[in-house]
Amino acid sequence: MNPELVRIVDNIARDRNIDRESIFVDLEEAMISAARKHFGEPDSEMVVHIDRSSGEVTAFKDGEQIDIKKLGRIPAQTAKQVMIQKIRADERDSIYAEFVQRKGEIISGSVVRYEGGTLLINLSHRTEAFLPKAEQIMGDRKSTRLNSSHIPLSRMPSSA
Repeated sequence: MNPELVRIVDNIARDRNIDRESIFVDLEEAMISAARKHFGEPDSEMVVHIDRSSGEVTAFKDGEQIDIKKLGRIPAQTAKQVMIQKIRADERDSIYAEFVQRKGEIISGSVVRYEGGTLLINLSHRTEAFLPKAEQIMGDRKSTRLNSSHIPLSRMPSSA
């Protein structure tokens, strides 16, 4: 599993444009969360370290080494949920940072849907934009491709 873990982290980092170190930190935090759930001791000192080159996972509870593989199904599901949440948050931050850098550029996208006066525009395989009615030009609704000057960004809630 160890070299496979490094390969999976590298794939996620490349596919989602997330810093590799950030993914390792997220995995370590998720495993700490799972260990705390398993032992039921929120006050105990948990430390998890993943070797960045070999993928070897070492975990300690109050200075004693523990086997992270033997925590059980419920803590594993907790770790999975924490990892998913953190990776999604990292991906949102990556997308936001990408478009903040492109401020003032002409961005092109394709109209996906017209909904209540607002156009939903697909900018890339992982990014969509809303164009309110007040910002539209007559006939935007009928065209399939739009070019627009980049306007101020706002972060959407994570549930959106």
